[in-house]
Amino acid sequence: MSGLTAEEKARKNREAVKKCMKNKDRINVILPKGTLDRINAYGLKTNAFAKELILAELDRMDRMKKS
Repeated sequence: MSGLTAEEKARKNREAVKKCMKNKDRINVILPKGTLDRINAYGLKTNAFAKELILAELDRMDRMKKS
């Protein structure tokens, strides 16, 4: 890949990202100012934090629905 031009590298990168995203759902979340700082203050990564909370809540809701 070292013989590629910058444009070719960028194209290959876009293709790889597009392929990866076929198996993912993406959301954008708007939070009150300062929320990211609060999350980061605990040493957490924002994406991992949101993902963990969302999946945990969905699991809880699924259990309640089955009851």
